[in-house]
Amino acid sequence: MIITPIEKHQCEKAKDVILSGFLERFGFIDHTLNPDIHDISVEYDGTKHHFFVGKEGDDIICTGAIRKESVETYQIVRMSVQSSYRKRGLGRIMLNHLEEKAYSLGARTLILETNKHWGDAIRFYQNNGYIYKEEDEVSCYFEKEIPL
Repeated sequence: MIITPIEKHQCEKAKDVILSGFLERFGFIDHTLNPDIHDISVEYDGTKHHFFVGKEGDDIICTGAIRKESVETYQIVRMSVQSSYRKRGLGRIMLNHLEEKAYSLGARTLILETNKHWGDAIRFYQNNGYIYKEEDEVSCYFEKEIPL
């Protein structure tokens, strides 16, 4: 898999990868939610927020993004791997890429949230060094310090 910053012509395909994951998890898609993916190239313009695609050939098979929350904190978002490509370590490769990019931009802390009913996602993040912080009715929140 080759990871690159998203290009404008890839936005719809990346959005499809994310939404197909939601359809899998929830059984429906509410298009009023997740406004950041309505126009990925505007929301993730490479200044404060960065969006990446993992490609095999010309096919987008994985997505991931980081959002700047403060000078030293970035949030990991939009991690998704197309279902037919899962269990190959691609999510871990994308996560490592996002961590390295955030670190290069000055991050010392990474945060993320995931649905509290998604046990596989929770285990994935815990297995990659993210520490459970809290939860609410819908989500679990995690944090990871980046070593200096």
